[in-house]
Amino acid sequence: MILGITDPIRFAIDISAFFSIYLMLSISLNLEYGYTGISNFGKVLFFAGGAFTVGALATRTIMNLYLSQIGNYGPYCTANVVYATEVSKILANNPTLAIIMFVGLLILGGIIGGVLGYLASYPAIRLKESYLGITLLASGELLRIIARNYDPLICGSLGISVPDIFAWLPVGVKEIVQVGVMLAIAFITWYFVEKLVRSPFGRLIRAIRDNEVAAEAFGKNVVKIRMQVLVIGSAIAGMAGVLYAFYTKSIHADDFMPLKTFIVWVMVILGGAGNNVGAVLGALIYVLTERLIMQYKYMISAPFDVNYLSYIIFGIVLILILLYRPQGILPEKPSKTISFEKVIRKIKQE
Repeated sequence: MILGITDPIRFAIDISAFFSIYLMLSISLNLEYGYTGISNFGKVLFFAGGAFTVGALATRTIMNLYLSQIGNYGPYCTANVVYATEVSKILANNPTLAIIMFVGLLILGGIIGGVLGYLASYPAIRLKESYLGITLLASGELLRIIARNYDPLICGSLGISVPDIFAWLPVGVKEIVQVGVMLAIAFITWYFVEKLVRSPFGRLIRAIRDNEVAAEAFGKNVVKIRMQVLVIGSAIAGMAGVLYAFYTKSIHADDFMPLKTFIVWVMVILGGAGNNVGAVLGALIYVLTERLIMQYKYMISAPFDVNYLSYIIFGIVLILILLYRPQGILPEKPSKTISFEKVIRKIKQE
């Protein structure tokens, strides 16, 4: 037993899974805001896009392929839990199909996220920070409302169950492998973004963030570059949504309230905007705090709903960070580049 936790393995798996999801979200927002200066208050739009892709397609695709093996249990939305269970049984006997579906939906979720990023940014990317942020915020809420009222997507307010994509593995190993895959995807994403921001493209987006007018004066298409960054960040958020859907095994429209976006903002600001290691730290601090509160909420006596305690704590932390350390716990560091003097010295030596 660790810190009174009755099942430390289950607790560690849960933390690792949500850490991988929030790491991808914080990295994507850090790319947009920390390095490019885009105030994306609609991050939940792209996160939901990936999750809704899984909810809408995972069970239905396998059902159409294996109609003869799945009985008729009534209307899809009413019996979607049963249908998802039947699909899980099929995947348990066909590991290749399960892996193909997981990889395919992960890629498709990223594409859907990127397309949503393009569509949301196209009419608004030329706007200044506050107006762009409000437009993206409204777009995120629009998708949630559509999903909640349009039953063919994820069964409206009922929500939808997602089949167990790792059902082909033994029970004791399944969740460990799934979380390992999620962490691997998250850290590959982190490595990709880290390499991207250390490249000439990374220096360009920081130049746009610091002085947009100067970047335009040097002939850079600022609008196009900002759109590219938003599409990349949105694709990463879409893949995070796919991982979330397969881990929780159920999707509800109201899981994607605007508050999710501001949670990710807290992670980035807390860890340090413009620093990818800071994004990792911010995500880890949030997930640990939130999961510990969920574990011990029945032992906490408070004059309000304990489920909101983490929001209160991080609201206070955010205020303190902005007041006393606005650069975050790990401030941005300049890129390691070869100085002009070193280049001249190297040329002379040659």
